[in-house]
Amino acid sequence: MTKKLNKISLNYGGIKISLSKSKTDAAVQYLPGTKKTSGKKANRDAVAAPPIEGFEVVRSKRGIDQKLDQLRARPDVAVGTHVWNFDGEDDTPFVPTGNLYVEFDPKASAEKQREVLESLHLNIKEIVGTGAYRVSVTPASPNPIRCAMDLQKNKLVRVAEPELATLPAPRAFIQPSGQFVSTQWHLENTGQSIPAIDVPNSVYAASHFKAGADAKVRAAWNHLQSLGSPNIRIAVIDTGFALDHPQLRGDGTKIRNPFNAATRTADVSPYIMLSDGTFQVYSHGTSCAAVAAGALDNQGVLGAAPLSRIIPIKLDVLSDEAIRNAFEHAALNGADVISCSLGYPKPVPLSTYITNYIRQVAASGRGGKGLPIFFAAGNANPASNNQPRPISDFAAHPSVICITASNSLDQRSDYSFYGDNTHNCAPTNGNAGVGITTATVDLDARGQSLLLTYTSGFGGTSSATPLAAGVCALMLSANPNLTLDDVRRILRQSADKIGSGYDGNGHSPYYGFGRINALRAVQAANAMKTGGMTGSNTGAGSGAGAAALRGRVVSKFLNVRSGPGTTFAKVAELKQGDLVNLLEKVSTFWRIGAGQFVSADFVQILQSAPSAPVSTPKGRVNNSFLNVRSGPGVNFPKVGELKMGDVVPVLETTTDGWMRIGDGKWVLGKFVQMV
Repeated sequence: MTKKLNKISLNYGGIKISLSKSKTDAAVQYLPGTKKTSGKKANRDAVAAPPIEGFEVVRSKRGIDQKLDQLRARPDVAVGTHVWNFDGEDDTPFVPTGNLYVEFDPKASAEKQREVLESLHLNIKEIVGTGAYRVSVTPASPNPIRCAMDLQKNKLVRVAEPELATLPAPRAFIQPSGQFVSTQWHLENTGQSIPAIDVPNSVYAASHFKAGADAKVRAAWNHLQSLGSPNIRIAVIDTGFALDHPQLRGDGTKIRNPFNAATRTADVSPYIMLSDGTFQVYSHGTSCAAVAAGALDNQGVLGAAPLSRIIPIKLDVLSDEAIRNAFEHAALNGADVISCSLGYPKPVPLSTYITNYIRQVAASGRGGKGLPIFFAAGNANPASNNQPRPISDFAAHPSVICITASNSLDQRSDYSFYGDNTHNCAPTNGNAGVGITTATVDLDARGQSLLLTYTSGFGGTSSATPLAAGVCALMLSANPNLTLDDVRRILRQSADKIGSGYDGNGHSPYYGFGRINALRAVQAANAMKTGGMTGSNTGAGSGAGAAALRGRVVSKFLNVRSGPGTTFAKVAELKQGDLVNLLEKVSTFWRIGAGQFVSADFVQILQSAPSAPVSTPKGRVNNSFLNVRSGPGVNFPKVGELKMGDVVPVLETTTDGWMRIGDGKWVLGKFVQMV
């Protein structure tokens, strides 16, 4: 008796996959011209879904094998088959249609090929090429899954894959929704009135808003077609966190490696005990973490990078050892971005020890690519007589990215500290503007338990900074290979110039290089994957055919557009002196990278010098065979095949591990070892 298959492994699309037989679902195909018996009895188990390749999915909570046998015995049923799920995912049924794709070893003779197919009673549907066939099972054949397994064991067969049908999933990104989505004006500011989350029936009037005075985060999500990547980790250094808040808890996997820098424990609770023995709660850290990467909740409240992980680091004392512990923990636990909205109460300098340590972390983090560290400029407070002053301590460190504040009207927030080290500003509260809607925490009336709530009044550079850090996480989601210099350059070139007072380099002590623009920053990060901006040299191209012509920007700034004309969208900005590769002249514009064009009127062509040969990385196939696809995914057609030991050029690598080895030729990188 043939052993039943409930869980199997198969080679499919060049990789090993696991399939599990559904315990509740099966599929049936009716004979042509027959009409399914009407009535509740016949169809009560049918799943309310469109048919899959002519198969109707039926469900039985118990005894699916018995149910399938009953269906197969019906006179109007042509085929009955089990439904399979990929890797135990039981929410998407895959139906074996009865067809298979088979490729034989080139050494197998036509007679041997025929013998193999006839041994399983398979019928040839299509001759795809020499030794390659689409075949179908017959009533005398084993089921198609069993056929594929038997064929894959045969030394004469190189590929044997069952055709698995399922319904397509729409790939269109759906923007988050909820009652208070519109309240988060810093993500998208429509210029309209919005409700307050913490004051029932209260509305902020439209006079507090200016359309477009935001960080363009929702537009960035739309460009990414996602809310970021769970592979990106943001370390938030602050005074404590309410990890049970829905914004921080998320699906239970958001929080990673919590750490108390003073006690070197995992206690990052927001409690603080006063001298009289009573407790208070610091809400600051919970709000900062939520602005950066708060999970989408049922009210529609979320952070700038909702899918990113959070490393919460409690720093409630400023000593050299505690500060070192905080940054060391972030770096050692895989932080991709650090956000800190703390500082000294007085304008004191950092110790030489901490200055050097932060420089080291920024330079060596992320495996040597550099670790972006965002610091809040600081706000006017009683310690400084309520007068804004030049930035100091952490925010003045040359290795960090200092963030100041702008408001919901695109004005400077007067309380914000300022200075030469200001890199960018980001939307928050201030002046006639409105605060940020995010998570907060408080004590209950008895002073014993935490109240996990929300506020529409968070603000200061404390809020602007994690917002900028969240935007950086989106950039790294688009292109995880960005260096620290890349991040700084993109933030500088993609920012919106608001207000006035910029110098010849496009810098303001109050706004930095301008207000953060997440959309253009993500677009620029994406462009760099395909030969866009790299370092101060834009448009490096890919592969070995880099351009010979070079140019220098001669204007104070130069807009980079998505096409050859001023009607195309601005995707980045260059400054005077930047060098670019001139890849192609299109009308009066130069193409300097993929989807990047600049006006030729503001670029001086430089004398081209003989360039050194470009060394293309190579890789060696480490699997018995490797399918070559026309695009980066198993859904693209197979266009070739490599064997173990083959050496190929590696021209490009995607974020999900596919390598381009030639024009229209892609392979799965896990089976290629760099040499």
